[in-house]
Amino acid sequence: MQALKKKRDARSLDHGTLEDMRRLAVKRVHAGESQHEVAESLDVHRNTVGNWMRAYRARGIRGLASTKAGGRPPKLTEAQTRKLFRIIVGKTPMQLNFGPALWTVPVVEDVIENLFDVVLHKTTVWRLLRRLGLSPQKPVRRAFQRDDLEIARWTSDEFPAIVAEAKRKQTTLLFLDESSIHEDAAIGTTWGVRGETPVVRLSGTRRRINVISAVSPRGRLWFRCYSDSLTAGKFVDFLAALLRDIRGKVVLILDRHPSHRAAKTRRYMNKRKERISAHFLPAYAPELNPDEHVWAAVKGLFRRDPLGPEQRIGTAVEQAMDVIRADKQWVRSFFGSKDVAYVREALGW
Repeated sequence: MQALKKKRDARSLDHGTLEDMRRLAVKRVHAGESQHEVAESLDVHRNTVGNWMRAYRARGIRGLASTKAGGRPPKLTEAQTRKLFRIIVGKTPMQLNFGPALWTVPVVEDVIENLFDVVLHKTTVWRLLRRLGLSPQKPVRRAFQRDDLEIARWTSDEFPAIVAEAKRKQTTLLFLDESSIHEDAAIGTTWGVRGETPVVRLSGTRRRINVISAVSPRGRLWFRCYSDSLTAGKFVDFLAALLRDIRGKVVLILDRHPSHRAAKTRRYMNKRKERISAHFLPAYAPELNPDEHVWAAVKGLFRRDPLGPEQRIGTAVEQAMDVIRADKQWVRSFFGSKDVAYVREALGW
């Protein structure tokens, strides 16, 4: 005996196909075909065609529209969802006495249960966070001591005034910073045999070199390497080298490192105030300095090409800095970060 063929469930079709099928069925019934004949040709149950015809008679063409099933109503109201979004974006779990400083799915679960007396599965919480436009991201470190009002005043008032004065006097604007480069910085990825971790042979020591650099929005870079800590004497020597290389007056934007504010540095600048002046960035706001990106670039070069056992770190860092200095477009790209958008705005870029 031949097995009966099971009719297709029209609900399994996508919305567009289902709507087209409904319209076609109604059209053919109105043209004189029986509902049974239409159902057979479309491979659906005859009751399905009957339901389509009743929907058409009741609501017209709108009755044939395919709509998504409503599903279960959400456990959180729209007002609760908006409140949860504001909490996650505006606060940390630590501020709410939930322990850690970072938002995770389990922490969000706890917050929802404590604030709204609603228990959600972790998968539901994950989907909710996605629906709110949130995603897991690596946070940026910010010091508790930073003064956001002072930063806003600097970026909107003080720095634009510095730029206006620099343009009027045709001075060279430089951003200055220092950093230590370690040879044991993280190594980048490399291709290898699956299941076998590649090995890179390196020196077993932990050598480092200190670097001071200055960058200009025009794409120029100056630097100097030194093995021990930065002192006022070394800083003054670097300033003297800048003045020998740059014509006219120099305006420095820099942080509050002790060598930048030392008595020796102040005396040097006071004697040469017609050639050089300095303005300090707000405290605990290193991201405002485009020169910070120099160090990310150098460390990126070392991740791709780590030091070998026989290489001197000082020589390698100088070579890396020379590569960066030779590429003016690369140096100018350090001013493209959103954290230094205030610089581009003041310069009229």
